[in-house]
Amino acid sequence: MRLTEYNKKRDFDISTEPKGKMAKTKIQNLKFVMQKHNARNLHYDFRLEHKGVLVSWAVPKGISLDPKVKRLAVHVEDHPLDYANFEGVIPKGEYGAGTVQIWDSGNYYSLKDFSKGLKNGELKIVLNGKKLKGEFHLIRTKDNQWLIFKSKDQFSENETPTNKKSKTKQSKNPFDKVSVELAELSNTIPSGKDWLFETKYDGYRIVAFVENGRVKLATRNNNDYTQKFASIEKALKRHFKDSAVVLDGEIVVVDSSGRSDFSALQNSIKTGKQDFVYCIFDLLAFGGEDLRQEKLQIRKELLRKCLRGCPDNLIFSDYVIGKGKQTFALAKKLGLEGVIAKKIDSTYTGTRSGNWLKIKCYKRQEFVIGGYTTTDKNENLSALLLGYYDQNKLIYVGKVGTGFNQSKRQELRQLFEKHKSDKSYFSDSIKSNEKITYLKPKLVAEIQFAEITKSGNIRQGSFVDIRDDKPPKDVKLEMANEQDN
Repeated sequence: MRLTEYNKKRDFDISTEPKGKMAKTKIQNLKFVMQKHNARNLHYDFRLEHKGVLVSWAVPKGISLDPKVKRLAVHVEDHPLDYANFEGVIPKGEYGAGTVQIWDSGNYYSLKDFSKGLKNGELKIVLNGKKLKGEFHLIRTKDNQWLIFKSKDQFSENETPTNKKSKTKQSKNPFDKVSVELAELSNTIPSGKDWLFETKYDGYRIVAFVENGRVKLATRNNNDYTQKFASIEKALKRHFKDSAVVLDGEIVVVDSSGRSDFSALQNSIKTGKQDFVYCIFDLLAFGGEDLRQEKLQIRKELLRKCLRGCPDNLIFSDYVIGKGKQTFALAKKLGLEGVIAKKIDSTYTGTRSGNWLKIKCYKRQEFVIGGYTTTDKNENLSALLLGYYDQNKLIYVGKVGTGFNQSKRQELRQLFEKHKSDKSYFSDSIKSNEKITYLKPKLVAEIQFAEITKSGNIRQGSFVDIRDDKPPKDVKLEMANEQDN
């Protein structure tokens, strides 16, 4: 194919992808790369250096290390050799729009003549990457459709975990409650390869306890949300069957751009839509063994193996090591809430220890609703009166009067009826020209805002939604250092 088709499909004044230029042909130290491509549909792109270009396949489900599992690989246009180093965002409207990340890379060699094999539809190669190692086959079945699969060798694995932990005969989890690891808010992105970076999801933090076909989905305060997320319960039952496992992650609903959307999550809970996705980022126990004292990266890689071949609504929360500033910049471009930084060698302490940091693209946190105001124009609801707890005192932080339409105003007023109070629970008196109705501090709202002023008030606040997974007494003012990102 060479690079004519590649160049035709791209506008290089818009896209940051490398221009299609032929490189010098090599016969040794040939490159391969596997890129994770989150476009209209998440898939993987597998590329092999050959005669100055990257011969490329789109692999929808990625490459399995199980020799019994054959995966579809669609032969696409050749890519320039520089594409092996490409990571970034392909802009909306461009061919392949979405994010591209390097999932694995290294060198390879062909066991047979590559040019003949490409023409005849049969390749046999040996990969030497960090994740993909050993012998693989590519067989053409029809037109541009191929199958890719692993040969049985010392690097092959079964789809179900075969590590020592999975062989234990124990089928009961070592604990049925857990204090979750919490992230400290930070304005500083840590540097160096001692940190890994993940997406910050906008959903419900859920710990899944799976044991002998039974599933419990618990919030960080151990409230049982299993019935709310029945589709996730079903997927976990099917994938883990007779296993015992404890998982930590976030249940979300994603929008058309692949971003997690908290309001959409709340709507799906109310309507019973069940379009939930469980983004799993930690493995706390497996096969009856408590893994919380294992190093984070070991837990992550065991988790990756556990989730191979899982249903589509169970997702391994992938990560990059180092590259914190680049990861944060990418999150900003994509309109994500932020990133989570985690120390690679940290254990799971179940506290806010500083081993996990959250770096937000914009300011957002929970506040307690202590009352609301009404006006002649907005008889249902004009603004929320908000606060946070400091040493058991409810500190007033200001009013928020945007972020809800008339339907949401009516819905909130109905919710407020059973929490009305004759007195204020705020530690200070509230002055307002609008009519105030005070509430018992039983409800928590997610609020996005520009800043907390020096006088302690929210500026440019906007209501996101009600959170029923966090108790009001746990709502504190999140503080971060003032260094620039």
